[in-house]
Amino acid sequence: MSFLRSILLNRSSFHLPSSEISISKIAFATLIFRQYSQNKQKSIPPPRGSITTHKEFLEKIGRDCGSLADKFRDWDHLFTASSGEMKDVLELPTRQRRWILAWTQHYRDGLDPYNIPI
Repeated sequence: MSFLRSILLNRSSFHLPSSEISISKIAFATLIFRQYSQNKQKSIPPPRGSITTHKEFLEKIGRDCGSLADKFRDWDHLFTASSGEMKDVLELPTRQRRWILAWTQHYRDGLDPYNIPI
């Protein structure tokens, strides 16, 4: 937070042409926050328990996600793929994409996956 505060205090060092509208402190802070929060690395938890591969993980969470295992290269790719990549590159359906993203975050938080029937 002190990093953002120092940028806000030194924002006069960012020279804008006189024809542009000046940026408010809130807008500038939002811009900087978005830039740094989007570059944050996702953590990759190690496999644990009975789950040793990304295929087993996807089968365990259910909802036909096991059939999508061949779209992911490996364990690391499963946990670092963004929603945009899953949508555009891997062409995953929306419901399964959101389900996979939710379960990868649950797994990072320490919850072992299990199937929740629809």
